[in-house]
Amino acid sequence: MNLRILLLFKIIFLGSFQFLYADYSSREEVKDFILYMSEKHNFDSSELAKLFDQALYQEKVIRIMNRQPEGTMTWGRYKEMMISDSRISAGKEFIATYRSELKKAEEIYGVPAEIIASIIGIETRYGRITGNTRVIDSLSTLAFDYPRRSKFFKIQLEEFLLLSKEEQFNPQEIKGSIAGAMGYGQFMPDSYRNYAVDFDKDGIRDILNNPVDAIGSVANFLNKKGKWKPNTPIAMKALSIDRDEAIESSFKPYMTDIELSKIGLESIEKIPGNLKFVPISLDYEEGYEYWLGFDNYNSLSRYNRSKLYVMAVFEFSNLLSEYLK
Repeated sequence: MNLRILLLFKIIFLGSFQFLYADYSSREEVKDFILYMSEKHNFDSSELAKLFDQALYQEKVIRIMNRQPEGTMTWGRYKEMMISDSRISAGKEFIATYRSELKKAEEIYGVPAEIIASIIGIETRYGRITGNTRVIDSLSTLAFDYPRRSKFFKIQLEEFLLLSKEEQFNPQEIKGSIAGAMGYGQFMPDSYRNYAVDFDKDGIRDILNNPVDAIGSVANFLNKKGKWKPNTPIAMKALSIDRDEAIESSFKPYMTDIELSKIGLESIEKIPGNLKFVPISLDYEEGYEYWLGFDNYNSLSRYNRSKLYVMAVFEFSNLLSEYLK
């Protein structure tokens, strides 16, 4: 086929594809959703129709959702990416600026200041990278064109519209991640509604632009949803006795020290109070590293259900703790 004709065909095809998904308001399932929001939450159906008429299908959202780094990277590569020298430097600067707010959040919510700082750093490099996709576009795309998780994202779309009404946001202007997460701590809409706090007491709970509110909100999230347990370990390294393979990943602690040898591991330190734990395997190119995750490991997983993410937050927090002394 002539190259010029091929390029023309591609332009026409992609243009048609974009057009098919450009007007969400004309689709039956979106009409049903608008009716649901109108009947349950008293939204103006004509205003919602206008909003969805301008919501755009985002192909990149689907593409990126299907290849999240937590599912494709080794621990070695992920750790290198998440705990870089530049992120450590930014963390040191953030702590120097907001030390008192971080300590205040730790005192109120029981979550260590270094954990709060670590999460904000891992999520957005301290507000530098909060996402540039309109949330209405990402959530519409995922709610109506991503069948695998459409139920979850329809709930988030509902929560986003409620949040916009409550906080007087213009839903066409708010930007976030490709999954619809927003602000310094990358809260999904339901988490914003349920756990964001006005930590600086200025009358607005703003985690989009206010790092102080973000600090309190991250701590509040881990305290309430994560059920954080103060003065309890997150993870402890384990040694292999005769194991050199992965362990099936989970988050909720279920095992005791007496059972550890059955899976070919032993703890390096004495496990305090005979706490229950979940065994963790982290893969490097040359083999595996083993850890034991306790209740606060599970708590951190409520932020992101990825062992790589949780362990990155944990290890980054250990580095940041040096700047809080």
